[in-house]
Amino acid sequence: MLTWAGYTLEHFGIFDRVKTSFEKVILAEYSLGDFSLSVSSVVIFIVVIWLSTKLAQFTSFVLDEDVLPRLDLPKGVPATISKTSTYVIVTLGVVIAVSAAGLDLSRATILVGALGVGIGFGLQNAVNNFVSGLILLFGRPINVGDRIQIGDVSGRVTDIGIRATVVGTWQGAEVIVPNATLISENLINWTLSDDRRRMEIPVGVAYGTPAEKVIELLTGVARAHSEVLEDPEPTTIFTGFGDSSLDFELRAWTRGDFVAIASDLRVGIDTTLAAHGIEIPFPQRDLHLRTVGLGAAARLSGDSTEVEGDGSSAPTTGSPDDDESGEVGS
Repeated sequence: MLTWAGYTLEHFGIFDRVKTSFEKVILAEYSLGDFSLSVSSVVIFIVVIWLSTKLAQFTSFVLDEDVLPRLDLPKGVPATISKTSTYVIVTLGVVIAVSAAGLDLSRATILVGALGVGIGFGLQNAVNNFVSGLILLFGRPINVGDRIQIGDVSGRVTDIGIRATVVGTWQGAEVIVPNATLISENLINWTLSDDRRRMEIPVGVAYGTPAEKVIELLTGVARAHSEVLEDPEPTTIFTGFGDSSLDFELRAWTRGDFVAIASDLRVGIDTTLAAHGIEIPFPQRDLHLRTVGLGAAARLSGDSTEVEGDGSSAPTTGSPDDDESGEVGS
């Protein structure tokens, strides 16, 4: 395109004038006190920064897709190497851009002073998140792909950035969590060193059911599932005597989708107990009527005569000598 533009300008005889005007614009310098800046310096600075950013992206892509997968590295180390290489290349690019633009590095103290004032007036959170990001990167309390829970947020880590970490929730949303929050608050990492997870499934059966039989049946349901681990082996414990049932709890370990597997186990438990005639009882409550009105008392006692003053017929079995308090035992 540049070649075509040059031939076009040469054809119309204005190439030299355009070239001279362009050089004047590029080489023009603007001063502000002791500080001077040229258009060419700005262009060089932008170009070098752009090239360093693209180089960092390309390097990260090569490491993630080709180099690091071939190496046997601990969990989280490949992501740390990739992120560190990106930060190093971009930092070097900024230094080279400043030097190539002809800026005086001795004046960096002014920039540092301004940055210090900025931190004092509102950049504490930004610096805190940046430092926390470095801690996450090198300390590796969480890694990309880990299943975590922090506060009300639960999901899988999809990216650890310089300021925040992206968590993909189980509902499909992406939550941006500041790095400082991950460092300062209690964080649950379900897959930091082990991806096993234990499921606890409470079960209640009717009173009179043999406890040993229930334990045998529940444990057998877990052992029959293909995704329940054999080590640790599933177990069932008798947790106590409930208001309406004997309470048990099936405990089983898995490395798969524990939500789906727990659902399968509940279905299997219901089917197995039904097949063996074991009842899962409903909650039961006893209702005792202690004091009622005369009309209601007559109806409950089966008196068929009309109660005086009540205006309705009600069965009665009481005698005139009966207590008129209306108390009926239950």
